[in-house]
Amino acid sequence: MIGVLHLSAQTIRYQWLNVPCSNMLNCDDGCSACNMPADAPGVFIGTNVAWIGVGTCPYPVAVGDNAVYSTGWSVLPSTTQSILLSGIATTAVKIDSLIVRYVSWENGPQRAKIFFTSNPAAAMDEIGDVASTSEFATAVFTDLGCLEIPEGAPFATFQLKMVPYQSETGGWVLDEVRIVATPCEATGVGIREIIRSSELSGPYFDILGRPASNDPAPGVYVGPRKQVQVF
Repeated sequence: MIGVLHLSAQTIRYQWLNVPCSNMLNCDDGCSACNMPADAPGVFIGTNVAWIGVGTCPYPVAVGDNAVYSTGWSVLPSTTQSILLSGIATTAVKIDSLIVRYVSWENGPQRAKIFFTSNPAAAMDEIGDVASTSEFATAVFTDLGCLEIPEGAPFATFQLKMVPYQSETGGWVLDEVRIVATPCEATGVGIREIIRSSELSGPYFDILGRPASNDPAPGVYVGPRKQVQVF
């Protein structure tokens, strides 16, 4: 029996909307922005974003939709300056894509390094070093591997870090981050195993006409009444 397995993607989306939430970004001469993602509760969950070693201020890009303007970045990538977020998965998922939308503002950083890890206890991998200009750009990274739940742990974890650089005076604007995941063992079509019925007796044969043993190898067999069995 062949059946289609319906797969559902899970997305963690950071948009910094101007709506109340449990973690808000504010500044004296700017807007407010929710610093939490929209995600699927209990399955694939993101944390609030940490802006380390730099100043921040929400910046409006559309009605009700803000980005985050950050200042104080260095000429060279710094270990003391970064944008850091993390998340958990309560089931094993594959990171299909990571999308980051950003822009350099007022002579801001000309480049940004992007790091990712599915094991926060290990060193992060650099997955990109992207150019940043005065026009909004979108960087897309795919196939970042599975988040496997360690034995004895209730969930898997990941971390994403962004480090803009090549500037000391201007700002860098982060407008959106999306992390899309699907089940690790995802397949489009699956074959459901059928157990041999005890109501029908008689020999089974493989596709070459050879009789099956009591412990048949995986394959398709034909038996009484032309009943097909998959082992």
